[in-house]
Amino acid sequence: MFNLLSLEWKKFRKNSVVSLLSLFYVLFLPAGMILLKDYDTDNLPGPVKLMIPSSDSFYSFPGVWEYLGYCGNWTVFFFLGVVVIYIISAEINYKTQRQTIINGMPRSTYFKSKMLAILAISLIATLYYCVVAIGIGVWFTDDWDFAFIFENEWAILRYFLMSLGYLSFAGLLAFLLKKPGLAIFLYMSYAIIIEPLLKVLMRAKDIIPGEVANYLPLNAMEDLMPMPFYKYAEMIPGDFNFQFLLSHKSAIITSIIFILLFVTITNRIFMRRDL
Repeated sequence: MFNLLSLEWKKFRKNSVVSLLSLFYVLFLPAGMILLKDYDTDNLPGPVKLMIPSSDSFYSFPGVWEYLGYCGNWTVFFFLGVVVIYIISAEINYKTQRQTIINGMPRSTYFKSKMLAILAISLIATLYYCVVAIGIGVWFTDDWDFAFIFENEWAILRYFLMSLGYLSFAGLLAFLLKKPGLAIFLYMSYAIIIEPLLKVLMRAKDIIPGEVANYLPLNAMEDLMPMPFYKYAEMIPGDFNFQFLLSHKSAIITSIIFILLFVTITNRIFMRRDL
């Protein structure tokens, strides 16, 4: 396992695209929290102000886990998802994938190396999330102890599954489409246009119960680390025929199912397709 990871590292450690996108993730994750510094509840309407917490809760425990997690929701998707598409499709385009297998590496081992790379990226992204969250929380929380730090409703596990889910989806598209530009286009389009449109159609009156739309793959993964303000939206009076968010437990179970499905489909595509 470590030999395969070492091989992947040697292939891309000096690659400018991978390095730049990884740097963007490192910089933009805490930068998202810095932008929240300008948030001021005093400017909100009276009823809304009562439901929205002060900006202090963004930076102290346990709120920092949720707000930083939402920043990571975007940065993992945009930057690390593209990294995965690149490290898979680049080898296909440059014929190094084919040459590696011709030289004797079994297909199953090559596929395993890419899945291990996805797993490693997800773990490193989660570790960085923990370091940043703990650093910010310790700085801004007056009274804290180690037990209080980790009272976060499984935030670390949820962040890891969110990362693994996005990257598994990116890997599926990279193996399926082979072309990095096309894979990135469909990756972004599905998340930003196609799935939101499906959610609207599924929630249309008298068609499908609104809650079903929450179980679409990327929506379930997004609900692992959703915008924290969404939970306050459910307090607003109104006639809604759906819930805004999946529960943490439902989001975890649904995401695990889709991750396994993505990996299984990717494996079948790669093992049966001509190089």
